[in-house]
Amino acid sequence: MLSHDGNCGVGSVQYVFSGTARALRCAGPGLLGLALCGMLWADARALDWSAVAGAFGGIPAWRWAAAALATALSFMAIAQYDVLAHRHLRTNAPEGPARRAGAAAVALGQTTGFGPVVGGAVRWQLMPGIKHTRIIGLTGFVTFSFLAAWSLVALTLALPVLSDMVWLALPAFVCGALGVMAVLIRVPRMTLLGKGIDLPSVPGMARMTLLAGADMALAALALYLLLPPGIAPSLSWLVAAYTLALGAGLVGATPGGIGPFDVTLMTLLPAGAAPEVAAGLLAFRIVYYMAPCLLAACYVLLAKPCRFACSGADSGAVSGTVSGTEPAPLSGPRAEMAIAAQTDNRPIVRGTATATALRTPQSLVLFLGPVTGRIRPLLPALRVAAHQENRLACLYKLTARDSVRVRRAGWCVAAVAVEAVLYPQRHSLSGPKHRQLRRFLRKADSAHIQIRRLTSPDWQELRHIHLAWESRHGRERGLTMGRFCPLYLGDKPLYGAYQDGRLIAYASWLRAPGVLSLDLMRHRPDMPTGTMHALIQRVITDARQIGLQEVNLAALPHPALPDRLSDAAGLARFKRSFAPHWRPLYIAAPSQAALALAAMDVRRAILHPAPLPRQTADLWALDALADQSAPAPLPQQIRKAG
Repeated sequence: MLSHDGNCGVGSVQYVFSGTARALRCAGPGLLGLALCGMLWADARALDWSAVAGAFGGIPAWRWAAAALATALSFMAIAQYDVLAHRHLRTNAPEGPARRAGAAAVALGQTTGFGPVVGGAVRWQLMPGIKHTRIIGLTGFVTFSFLAAWSLVALTLALPVLSDMVWLALPAFVCGALGVMAVLIRVPRMTLLGKGIDLPSVPGMARMTLLAGADMALAALALYLLLPPGIAPSLSWLVAAYTLALGAGLVGATPGGIGPFDVTLMTLLPAGAAPEVAAGLLAFRIVYYMAPCLLAACYVLLAKPCRFACSGADSGAVSGTVSGTEPAPLSGPRAEMAIAAQTDNRPIVRGTATATALRTPQSLVLFLGPVTGRIRPLLPALRVAAHQENRLACLYKLTARDSVRVRRAGWCVAAVAVEAVLYPQRHSLSGPKHRQLRRFLRKADSAHIQIRRLTSPDWQELRHIHLAWESRHGRERGLTMGRFCPLYLGDKPLYGAYQDGRLIAYASWLRAPGVLSLDLMRHRPDMPTGTMHALIQRVITDARQIGLQEVNLAALPHPALPDRLSDAAGLARFKRSFAPHWRPLYIAAPSQAALALAAMDVRRAILHPAPLPRQTADLWALDALADQSAPAPLPQQIRKAG
């Protein structure tokens, strides 16, 4: 009993201690802000307020007007924060109302001291068609991205300037920006409270950093204009000091940053002339805080709420389209177009030309070229669409002919892959170039391998083979590579390899007019040598009999690339045994920097794709496909299952 009571007592003490620690962490910024407010009050009581009033009245009218203009320009930059947030969340919000709502939210939030709460309420009041969860996302995006931009500017630019190491500012900023870019590329998505959250893209974060820098520089300019000319330090020094003081005000979480902001700024400003400095700070609060707050309050009370059809795919959706448009085409002259059904996509339309673009964390990737029309008219539409989503414009797996057209339009182009193409009507097993293939086929024949077309597949068995393959080879890849999902595979040709009546391997194929393209290949670990060669050879034979002109064995990384995928050598040997024709494919972007970033982004999206809603999709599909009366699965059903 004593031991039991003692343990309970220790547990109670630990619980109280942890609860106290949590409370202190939450209340810490507020307590710090109150303490600094007390320090500011003590300093204010020591001021000669008649001198402050004289200095305040001595500020020329033109300086008031110039400071007001700088404030207006600063809020123009602030208003663009919400535009970036709406683009990130793809809400389809009109940019004008989004700017005004964002500016009003910041003006009221920064003055009252409850920025996220007040800002969210203002946005919801002015744009009531947006769900409260999306409002939280908008507010969170603006808050997080601004704090990240402020941290980058404060640590790499402001601190070196204030430390008299101006020479260090530019290289520090470049290194810091590259570090932020690397983090966003490496970790484009995080989990918070069990919910996945897409972090800002590199283009979006770059724009936010420029806007935040302009915002802080213009706010510091307004303060500079209101300080006495003989007392104010250089503008660059004041911008650095204002940046750090702004951070102190944000941490203190007091209305208008009163206390932390003022104490930090007065500590950094040169000593002396306290009444003049106090007058300048008071004037700055009127121009930069009070006036925008009053204007924002009037706007919120009088403005008509903006109602629009809010769109945008929730994070983690399998596929998404733009509100008011038809779904992106999932079939065309290239059989691989069907893979887009498993990736978040949108249509790109310009006149009679149509294509499908895939969304990756950093890019909007036009996949394979146009479904209809020529590719060149689609380039401006792709750039506009990418800009509207804070992404880079990218073209992937272009043919040689399309790459020439794109290069003539001023885009940067690079070889990225080669695809193995066979022509069934001319394919023959004779000759020295097929010697290795004949050897593999003999091994498959000696192992009694039989190849059949799977017209009524056992989806549970296929899934077990897939899981066995995945446990041996690692997680399947994505983006432009098909992934196992019964809904995706249900309307595609499937061929299986059997040994003694047992399914040991299978491959799925994609269809286009006159073409079959290899999609998935899955097999058991104990598959005999030559099994997959026999399976491919059977498909080539069937393709010749039904008059197809091309069998595409899919693509490999270009041999000239220094960074090859780990299994590319094995796949190359496998495909080379069929003596295919190697057709080059290209990647393109508007600039060399965008091309490098887009290539890294596409590579990561292939190696680390967002997971399919496997539990929901597989269970739904297995039940539906087991029912012979169920309708044939379509690519669109993949979206519904998710």
